[in-house]
Amino acid sequence: MKIHRRQLLQALGLGAVSSLLTGRGVANAGPSSPPSRILFYMQPHGHLPDAFRMPIPGGPSDGFAQRGLSELTAAELSPTLRALHPFRDRVLAIEGLSHTSALADIAAVMAAGSGDLNNHQIGVADVLTGTRALQRPGTYCSGGARTIDQELAKRLALPGHFDSRVYGSGYIPNSIISPFSYLGPGQATPTVADPATAFTDLLGYTPPAAPTTSREALIRSLRGSVLDTVSREYDLLAPQLGAEGRLKLEQHRDLVRELEVGLGSIGPASKCVPKYDSNNNQTVRQFMSLARLAFACDLTRVITYTAPVPQCSELGYPADMTFHTYAHQSIDGGTSCGQTFDPVAARAMTDLDAWHAGHVAYLLQQLDSVVEGSGTLLDHTVVVWLTELATPTHQHHDTWVVLAGGGNGFFDSGRYLRYPRNQANPIAGYPMTGPAHNRLLVSLLQAMGQSDDSFGMTGATAANGAPLSFRGPLAELR
Repeated sequence: MKIHRRQLLQALGLGAVSSLLTGRGVANAGPSSPPSRILFYMQPHGHLPDAFRMPIPGGPSDGFAQRGLSELTAAELSPTLRALHPFRDRVLAIEGLSHTSALADIAAVMAAGSGDLNNHQIGVADVLTGTRALQRPGTYCSGGARTIDQELAKRLALPGHFDSRVYGSGYIPNSIISPFSYLGPGQATPTVADPATAFTDLLGYTPPAAPTTSREALIRSLRGSVLDTVSREYDLLAPQLGAEGRLKLEQHRDLVRELEVGLGSIGPASKCVPKYDSNNNQTVRQFMSLARLAFACDLTRVITYTAPVPQCSELGYPADMTFHTYAHQSIDGGTSCGQTFDPVAARAMTDLDAWHAGHVAYLLQQLDSVVEGSGTLLDHTVVVWLTELATPTHQHHDTWVVLAGGGNGFFDSGRYLRYPRNQANPIAGYPMTGPAHNRLLVSLLQAMGQSDDSFGMTGATAANGAPLSFRGPLAELR
């Protein structure tokens, strides 16, 4: 089968490179600002406070405090943040926000005397919606509104581009899969769990002349020759591209080859190379590379990834244990679900945090390897590392967040921030809270060029009757 050279580039996910071609030889791309991208890395089970927290020498305990990260060694970073040391100038680590909307939701369900009160489920439903969960009689609650990733996807969608991609594992905190991303109330966004399927999806190409030919069938028919064709065509295409176009073509050619080999989808080699490693570590890294491919080719500007919960044996713990059990035992004086504290559990949850941090660091490295404009792809991306719980023991009043990347200069990075817990809780007898995480979502909307001053709930009422406002961005992030 023969396809036009532009079609070949698009079939490889290189539409952005094809736009650099001109009819007169070398392309002269004019100056333009690279687009902003955003990726949500969703980690189940919360962060262990002692693993994430950093001291702020001289910082007030009753007010906002911050500490620069640029001059710190890796050993001076907390265990959770240590893997991010090479990118510390482009990291904002945030302590002290609150899932106040989830707390308000829990208070409302308690007052009503019926509904799903499970902290995991409400946390998953709330974290990207910022609003009350959809309660469903006889089963667990689910997302009660469109999530921020899908709101951005709807607003930023461009012709010929994916509005968003949602990847990762089906998170099962209890006995039902609980998605993080929603198109609307109770409408989970379709999620791709297999890296090979995601790869085929990104490189899919259906020629207009043959609408009945499935994308999968066409890719299979091209699979044995398409990369060899790229190698031959490169010598012909290179003279027609400027320096930026040639660099992008080389990078994408190499990345596509790397992914194909890793996914075992090149002809006879598939008998020798597994489709993807059963170890979660390899699968996560393949998805991180796919995110780089999708962003670098400008195939989409919004990605949501739900990270798996690995088997304990993958991190060197007994195979008959689970991180769900360790989570409940991990905080001295603050366990949950009737468990008692176990120092091994605290160490296990610290190691789990570090495992996720290593994957986030790998993603940052992937994005930073793509030259774009006067910087890199990482400079034009915001990576948002979130969890549905503040702590592994089901708390919501003290959350931990990492923002990484340049965000086209929107955020003032290279800092560890601590917000004071000086607001009353919607639930009587519960600890004081910091600013509502809805305000973080507002900041993310604004980082992506939107003018909203609220997302999800606009406020709630504390147990003592005080009004709680969720409006406005977190000014300290800029």
